[in-house]
Amino acid sequence: MLVSRRMRFVHVVLALALVLGTSHAWAQPATPAPAEPTIGDKPPEPIEPKPEPKPEPTADDPQLNLKPDDPVYDRPALAMDQVPHDPDAGFRFGSYGRIIAGTDLRGGKPERILVVAHGPRIVEPSYLELEFSYGFEIPNWADHTASIAFRPVVTLAFDDTLFHANGQFDAHPAIRNMFLDGRLSDKLSIWVGSRMYRGDDIYLFDYWALDDLNTVGGGVLYRSPLFSSEANRQWDSNELELRGHVGWNRLDHPFQFQQIDVANPVQGSTTVVQLNRERTLASASAAFIHNGPPNDVSVKVKLHGEFHSLPSGTRKRDDGTLEALPSDTGLLIGAEASFFNLGGAQVDGRYRRHVNVYARYAKGLAAFDELAPPTSFGPDLKTQHATELTFGTSGNWDSKIGNMMLGALARRFTDASGNDISPNNGWEYAIDLRPLAKVSRQWFVGADVSYQARFPHGLNPITERAEDASVFQLAPMAVFSPMGPSGYDRPQLRFVYRAAHLDQGALDLYVPDDQRHGHPWVHFVGVQAEWWFNSSTYR
Repeated sequence: MLVSRRMRFVHVVLALALVLGTSHAWAQPATPAPAEPTIGDKPPEPIEPKPEPKPEPTADDPQLNLKPDDPVYDRPALAMDQVPHDPDAGFRFGSYGRIIAGTDLRGGKPERILVVAHGPRIVEPSYLELEFSYGFEIPNWADHTASIAFRPVVTLAFDDTLFHANGQFDAHPAIRNMFLDGRLSDKLSIWVGSRMYRGDDIYLFDYWALDDLNTVGGGVLYRSPLFSSEANRQWDSNELELRGHVGWNRLDHPFQFQQIDVANPVQGSTTVVQLNRERTLASASAAFIHNGPPNDVSVKVKLHGEFHSLPSGTRKRDDGTLEALPSDTGLLIGAEASFFNLGGAQVDGRYRRHVNVYARYAKGLAAFDELAPPTSFGPDLKTQHATELTFGTSGNWDSKIGNMMLGALARRFTDASGNDISPNNGWEYAIDLRPLAKVSRQWFVGADVSYQARFPHGLNPITERAEDASVFQLAPMAVFSPMGPSGYDRPQLRFVYRAAHLDQGALDLYVPDDQRHGHPWVHFVGVQAEWWFNSSTYR
């Protein structure tokens, strides 16, 4: 009985729900059928949606009333997808390295043969540089870009002390670069630190013929575009480049630094500084660079000058007496003319064709290496009589059949003694050619051919005879260079045989008891590897 009542209650509820739903549907207005179009009627115009209103900026909005010259730290950070990527941003690793392995065919280690100050590098010691840098970016709100503001550069170098060669678990590292490069604007940048400060080099001699300084200091670089020709404004451009720097060094040598022991009433003795004089190095250069269109020659003309100075000081001799060292100075001036993109090399993009010509004159301290004390002095203990005059050239020509490199240097040196017939005085020159023929996509064969000679004014101090020294070298090689067709493309593997002939004048530069004195022919057979990438010094 109870079940039947519950069933009737459920039926009543379902019936009421059905009636109410049907009544609601009947209460809706009917949608009118679209009117049949008649001839001549225009179709109704579409109704465009109204744009949503933009919110008004408030006083707290960080982009309200911003100006292009507002400090960057007062601006909101740019989104990563708003800033184009700069390949120089962030961490960058670079390196220069070369390694040599082989024999002199007499059971000994091969060595470089030189009778001039700067000569061919066909056989040279192994060497490694590891460079680390990081580009710090700052956003530019005006155009939604970013630029490099700072780049610290640290270069760690190692000489040819190799554990697998000498069995000594040791290395001879040196910090070749440790400086911070800052970009003040698109045209102006500065640097502070310790660095190799160099220009263009003669590759086959591993020599920087115009500007090559090792300094701890600071410098400035200004680079600005100049007028361009109207006919080729898209490709043709000109630049003015100005550089300046001031730095110092103090060699750990009695010529510049000396410590002595003196009496101490309390401890018996103590160490004090007797001589402390820094060498000041200042340089300035100006270059005009004409970047021609892809099928035309580009030109760079550069002037360079240096000033070197040492203060006076007093050092203690071994016999206990004191020696007064006078102040000294040096001056260097030079020029360079470079012609690149020869033969329309820029059109292809893989070829590098150039000729660089150098001329340089140095006097006094500037005639000597800044990382070593002068090798001679005048009666007044100064170097004002020393002079060095150099003329050099370097070049490279790449083509589809191979490449050829050139290096040549002529040098006249006069020491500081004032003795006109000193054996240190005289002319010397060296020339080196390296033609390589392309035999496959990645292989080249050719030879390095060089000649060097020296003509001293004085007698050979060993034989007491007037002798000119000369060396001829021929080095056939096979080169594996898969990175490109240019003579400058690296990494590179070389398989080399070198035969060097020393004339009697060159042999007599060895003392009679030196076993090298009796070998007019010096050989090398071995392999070489060389690379550079992302380096601030080698490009």
